[in-house]
Amino acid sequence: MASPPAALNTAPAGQRIADVFAPSLVPATGTRPADGLKAYEELSATQQRLLGPNGSGLYAGLTPKQRGVFLLLTQRLERNGVDLGNLRLKGGAEGIRGNNIRFDLLFEPDPEAMARFKSSVQDAAKAGRFSEDQPSSFFHRGMSDWGVRENRAKYAMQIGFGPEGVFVDMDRYNPKQGGFWNKVKHWGEILTPGNMNPFKVAPDLGEDIFSKLPPAQG
Repeated sequence: MASPPAALNTAPAGQRIADVFAPSLVPATGTRPADGLKAYEELSATQQRLLGPNGSGLYAGLTPKQRGVFLLLTQRLERNGVDLGNLRLKGGAEGIRGNNIRFDLLFEPDPEAMARFKSSVQDAAKAGRFSEDQPSSFFHRGMSDWGVRENRAKYAMQIGFGPEGVFVDMDRYNPKQGGFWNKVKHWGEILTPGNMNPFKVAPDLGEDIFSKLPPAQG
């Protein structure tokens, strides 16, 4: 007998996990960055820690798309109850890939941090937010031993683990949900990458990645 379909991650707002990345919970002063995204001072302690000891300089040096990818994916992970623990970006800014080919985060293969992160992902899967799905070793070499996809038909995160570390990316179309045409569209986005824009995706997902600081004068 076929197993029942995985539950979609569509919990009412009142039942969702508290958003510790909400700007209202992170007091900040300064001016709005030129790209309109959150300033470093508006990031949560977890997000700042992920950026490392020179986080402010690293964040300032990212492209707008890299910043958007970082904000969107870290907020989606938190919203799904995932514990980022002591994860470290792989290669600093190189671990935030926002370009015409990639839309993902890469983390160092720290055994303790990965175990903590994986445990929280497994708990989120048991709660119906993710479904197990082993990543392709062709596209995610060294990070494809085990993985999950977010239970959404569109703009769904994928997470993979392996000896080379952890990756977190997002697919516009989830090949495991949405039927036959989602599978076709997923292969289409693989063959013609570059159409994922965090400035558009974030509002579609109800994620606020934009600064609340006043614009610079002059």
